Amino acid sequence: MKKLIGKLLKARSGKAVETKQIATPDISRVIKIPPAPVAPVAKIPAPADEPETADPLELADRAEAAVDSMASQFDAWMETDLTRLMEAWHNAQQPGATSESYRTVFMCAHNIRGVAGSYGYPAISRLCGSLSTLLTDTHPGENAALINLHIEACRAAFIGAGTGDTSQTVADAVCDALEQSVAAKAAHK
Repeated sequence: MKKLIGKLLKARSGKAVETKQIATPDISRVIKIPPAPVAPVAKIPAPADEPETADPLELADRAEAAVDSMASQFDAWMETDLTRLMEAWHNAQQPGATSESYRTVFMCAHNIRGVAGSYGYPAISRLCGSLSTLLTDTHPGENAALINLHIEACRAAFIGAGTGDTSQTVADAVCDALEQSVAAKAAHK
């Protein structure tokens, strides 16, 4: 965050800074902003000793502190998201499952992919990205074993997160193997 603000300050000072467009992530699950209280403008006196604009570095420190204070909730949120994914997959495996059942599995995987990296689970983000790719062209009853491997690997990555370099190495190897399997499936279609 501080690096980004530093770049912004350099850009203001007239130095050229290369910029590229990136999608803004939805952080509404992480930061809840309560609605501002409505008060008549005349009753809110302007602080005499505070500058009109806040210090960007102070704002960055406050934002980092807010994210750090919620880090303990990331595990619970990830566990909830993975439970939804497993339940959606269980429902999609039932007799008479429809394309909508598989679409629900896709949406769960897609949503997890979007937040897992921010929650500190890069392997789960990769696995759910691969699963989303696989589910894009999958019809009910197809690729069940490969889908199941992705979901079980997500569970294992969640359980093994933060247990050392060996765990991350294994997670990366599993991600590589599953991504290659999905790429091979896509190439044969």
